[in-house]
Formats: sequence, C-alpha cells, structure tokens
Amino acid sequence: MHQGLTAETKALLISIGSGDVDSSLLPDELKTIATAGPGAGGTSFFISDGLHRVRLTLNTESSLKIIPWRDGVAVRKEGRIIAYGKFELPLCHCPEQAYITVSERCIFDCKFCPVPLLNGRVKTIDEIITMVECASKNGDLEAISLTSGVAESPEKKVEYMVRVVRALAQHYNLPIGVSVYPTDTSSEKLYAAGACEIKYNVETMDPAIFERVCPDLSLDYIVSALEKAVPVFGKNHVSSNFILA
Repeated sequence: MHQGLTAETKALLISIGSGDVDSSLLPDELKTIATAGPGAGGTSFFISDGLHRVRLTLNTESSLKIIPWRDGVAVRKEGRIIAYGKFELPLCHCPEQAYITVSERCIFDCKFCPVPLLNGRVKTIDEIITMVECASKNGDLEAISLTSGVAESPEKKVEYMVRVVRALAQHYNLPIGVSVYPTDTSSEKLYAAGACEIKYNVETMDPAIFERVCPDLSLDYIVSALEKAVPVFGKNHVSSNFILA
C-alpha cells in the first residue's frame, strides 16, 4: 500500500539523504543551497505530506527517484513507490522558517564540514533583517533559526549573535533559536537578548572519534554547556546534533 511520509519512511529517506528529481518538476524557488554544516554547498529540496517533512539533497545518482504522483510527487526506490507528498516552498532555506547562517566562514577544522573551505562572508544585521522580512512576505513564517561558523573566536561570535538576536526580537514577535559553539556565558547572554532555544552540537559522543573529527573543539565543554543551558532555557528548549554514518 502506498503511504504518505511516515516516521519510518522518513528515517529511511534521511539515511539515504538524497533524491533524483527531473528539473521540470522542481523550479528554482523550491530549491535551497545549504551554507552550513556537512551539506554546505549542496542543493536541497523539501517534501511533506502535511504531517512529516524531509529534506533531501539533489543527486542524479541517488537510489531515490522523485516522480509526479496524483496532485504531488512520489518517492520511488527500486521501482516501488515508498512515499508521497508535495514539494514545500523554503521561505529562507526552510519551510515556515527563516533559517540563516550568520557567518559562512569558520576557523575550526571539523573534518565533516566544508564551511572553512568555502570561505564565505559574515552577514550584517541589516542583511539578516531583510532576509527575515522577505521570508515573512513569501509565506507563513513561524520561527527564526540562526546558525553560524566561528569567523574569529567563539566569544566574538556569541557577542555578535547577541546583537543579531536583540535586533530581530525588536522587529519580530517570533521564536528565535540559535546554534553556536558555546562560551562560558553564551546561554545567559543569548537568552537575555531574546533567544528561546539553544543548540550546541556534540556531533558524536565517542571521545576518540570526536578528537579525530573535531580536533579544535572540546566534547566535555559542549556537554557541560548543554547541561548548564537547561536551567536557563528550560526543558525541551536545549538540543544538539549527532552525525550518523
């Protein structure tokens, strides 16, 4: 039986991570180019069935083929349709969100992340406000998400992010989530500025793998920062990312 995008199917699609889409099905406005994390530089798209959503990277060699189906699209694997839904419009890199990479450069050398090689730029506060404004005009904007590489130092990046959050909070009555490398006072400062969620990424809980893959960072420091952030932001408002391979 054909199904929409169930949690189980979503997990399968995420494990593959990409899909092959005929260009006639996917106009440019439905595509987004990642500027942070392991997928930086890649072009992605979103599919939703109204309950679940998945992001896949465009890849003509993917085992997942996206084809027209009913009033939307279906995901076909090895000749069998395993899910269906509709393409979603990314308002600013994500549906229903303004997802913004504040700094597209980073001094750290995490082996999974291409951002240091891209040597991008740091967006100004005015640019960021303009991006959020454009997102709000294009659809139903429900949240603002900020992430960032470390252009100079974690302390300087947090100070700049505090200024960004404060400016956005003055313009928009929307939840603001932030993902940065922590400092001793980052949780308190970002919360006071108007952020309601914080994310400090551990990437892996295996100390040996972490030391090899993230040689400039400290796993113990990040875990400690996550623990200390909970009393500041509250339960279910502190999170992290893990990379599974």
